[in-house]
Amino acid sequence: MCGKCCTGFKEGEVYLYKEDILRLAKFLNIQVKKGLRDFAEKYLKVVNDSFFWKEPGAQRGKTYRFKSLGFRFTGEDEHCHFLKHNKCTVHVARPFQCRSFPFWQMMVSSKKNFDNYTKKCKGLQILEGKFYTREEILKWAENEYEIEKNYFLEMKKHNFNILKVYPFLSKKMLEE
Repeated sequence: MCGKCCTGFKEGEVYLYKEDILRLAKFLNIQVKKGLRDFAEKYLKVVNDSFFWKEPGAQRGKTYRFKSLGFRFTGEDEHCHFLKHNKCTVHVARPFQCRSFPFWQMMVSSKKNFDNYTKKCKGLQILEGKFYTREEILKWAENEYEIEKNYFLEMKKHNFNILKVYPFLSKKMLEE
């Protein structure tokens, strides 16, 4: 509850997917296309992303590079717009990435990554709170992978044109 995980310091992105955006929009009472466009311009940014994909039946896979959406941070500490007094003001509607921390695929598949995050995160150091079983933790990581894979496949279907996947984005956001 220190709020440090909601600050960037150029350590990564909080990726948002369609379900995250719709959940946040509903929570914030944003309903119309113009409202989503305004929301996107104020709180989101287009970020570079990649996904390794092996076509069914193929011998080799390939890493695809494309655009995704992430939260636009603010201030010198690059904090989330929705962080106020170290509390998330959209906690019940927060993105999957925020809800699933620390059970990300990159964390559960690498002790080194987990140890590196533990050095920075007091919450991971004190080992208090709800206990999750191995199966529950792996399910979180599996869900994260499925969300990313589904987004990748949607982007691939639209020739990696993010404006086809998110028609409420402005072309100006792609240029930033």
